[in-house]
Amino acid sequence: MPILTEEPGIAEINVGTSREYWLGVDGGGTNTRAVIADEAGRTLGQGHAEAANYHRVGLEAAVNSITRAVNEACLKAGIRPEQITTACFGLAGVSHPEHHRTMLTALKAALPLSDILLETDARIALAGATDLRPGVVIIAGTGSIACGLNAHDEFARAGGWGPVMGDEGSGTDIGKRALEAVMEAFDGRGRRTRLTEKVLHHFKVGTPAELPGVIYSSSIQVMREVAQLSRIVVEAAEEGSVTARAILDSAANELARATVAVIEQLRMQSDNFRVACVGGVFESGEWVTAPLRKAVLEVAPLAVVTPPLYPPVIGAVKMALTAHARQEQLVG
Repeated sequence: MPILTEEPGIAEINVGTSREYWLGVDGGGTNTRAVIADEAGRTLGQGHAEAANYHRVGLEAAVNSITRAVNEACLKAGIRPEQITTACFGLAGVSHPEHHRTMLTALKAALPLSDILLETDARIALAGATDLRPGVVIIAGTGSIACGLNAHDEFARAGGWGPVMGDEGSGTDIGKRALEAVMEAFDGRGRRTRLTEKVLHHFKVGTPAELPGVIYSSSIQVMREVAQLSRIVVEAAEEGSVTARAILDSAANELARATVAVIEQLRMQSDNFRVACVGGVFESGEWVTAPLRKAVLEVAPLAVVTPPLYPPVIGAVKMALTAHARQEQLVG
């Protein structure tokens, strides 16, 4: 299998000499990214667009985002979408069979691709994080989920049940807890916190009493901004906020619980494997990663908690390559 560079760039080559192309797409609750690679594993073009979780933005908007990202990647690669050999889409919100069918049908109608593989965003993140090897990935972005694959090719997951039934430790969860802390302080139910000033500034309001009018506006953009509050919580923690640090500790504990659940389901406690941390929540440095690492090593002492080897979109490209190779073997 071709080896892709860890930080993909647009290669300056004569794309007309390549006969096969692979497409990888990573579409989540915040943005969409597409990458075109050639048969030598070189990244030829990349595309970006808005969110592609159709439960959050609607099916039409999600497909439009995906289409824009794919078309941009193809344009930069100098090819047409119909020239793509195999495409792998890793999208949030397609784990349920009915949701998977809905999105797959929409993709086939919107894009002139002959071979489409539709996976969850967690599955392509795992493929990229471990380079298709046994291991576990814990994702904490807009939502959260842990999943893994053991040496027997058995798959397991924990979390990823959306903002109403789950997503503990995610950016949305951290943002929600920050808002709760601000309102508790405003009511006198909780301690005063420097989060109040930061949250009010973020939403451009003067008092906590004005926040409900913004938060409950049913705007998709507002929900993204709630998830982005995780950065504000980190800032407050670094400035010494006890409340912010408690929120991050709670997030780390929830993410650790999901990770350990996957490890135990796959019976990997004695194995040497990579636990990769993916998503914006882990950009906080060690506030979340350190407690997570401690909890994981207590259960699986040979595990290595680390950043991913490749980003999720490259995991999608690798899955497209693998699917094509398997198909050729069956035909042969």
